[in-house]
Amino acid sequence: MLFEIFRNIVHYGFHFLVPILFGYLFWRKNWKLAALLMISTMAIDLDHLLADPIFDPNRCGIGFHPLHTGWAAIAYVVIFLLPSWKLKAIAVGCLFHLFTDSLDCYMGSFN
Repeated sequence: MLFEIFRNIVHYGFHFLVPILFGYLFWRKNWKLAALLMISTMAIDLDHLLADPIFDPNRCGIGFHPLHTGWAAIAYVVIFLLPSWKLKAIAVGCLFHLFTDSLDCYMGSFN
């Protein structure tokens, strides 16, 4: 029970708080917009609507949902290579989202 609470704090903290830190560290002049762009990448979770059931706390979304695959990660890296700081922030947000969900899958394996 306590571990599940810790797992959820880590998971959602990484999704919503770490992008603020990244924005400040990497795009200090525009950190607020960068943080907002990275947090907005939570929209990739809309691919959960394609799953049945839509939400399963015991399912690892990495490799299961289309925007949570290796192919999607390659696309996010390509976006990062484009010459726009805003697109780089979006790409970092998407890649960090995949990292966060991967970490959650790993932590979920201890159940």
